Amino acid sequence: MDYATNATINITEFKELKSMKPKKSIKSYIYERDGRRCRFCTKRLQFHQASLDHYLPRSKGGTNDIFNLILSCKKCNKLKKSSIPADFEQVMIELFKIGIRDGVIKASLHQFSSDEIQSIVQNVDRVEAINSHVVFQGKNYRLYVKENRIVKIIHLGTQPHTSV
Repeated sequence: MDYATNATINITEFKELKSMKPKKSIKSYIYERDGRRCRFCTKRLQFHQASLDHYLPRSKGGTNDIFNLILSCKKCNKLKKSSIPADFEQVMIELFKIGIRDGVIKASLHQFSSDEIQSIVQNVDRVEAINSHVVFQGKNYRLYVKENRIVKIIHLGTQPHTSV
């Protein structure tokens, strides 16, 4: 499924999600983000039929971050078990970018404007590490993410940060 073609959640829906309990809010966001379909078999799901799956299983180092959670039908979730999908890195990058776009992954780094962060994130092309933080990297920057927050951005190269 191509997540990039799904519509962005409108501001009213997002405000409703924010007022819900955190666990239900996350499931509701992912349910809409993933087009109400199972990531694996593309079956259309009612909300109560949907389960959240760690795309990179927690047992293999996956996190609870929004970019590692996908919508799954119960059957596919059970079949996947703790296997690692071959495209996990690509999917995590795509979902990370969508999370930034939708405002569910935040950054409170005063040295970067939100436009600069958007630009940096669009150039992310790999997952560098998954440990206490998930580290996304592009050509010029490395972003450290924990609990759906960008907690650090490092410029790679010899010139200090001036603009993106």
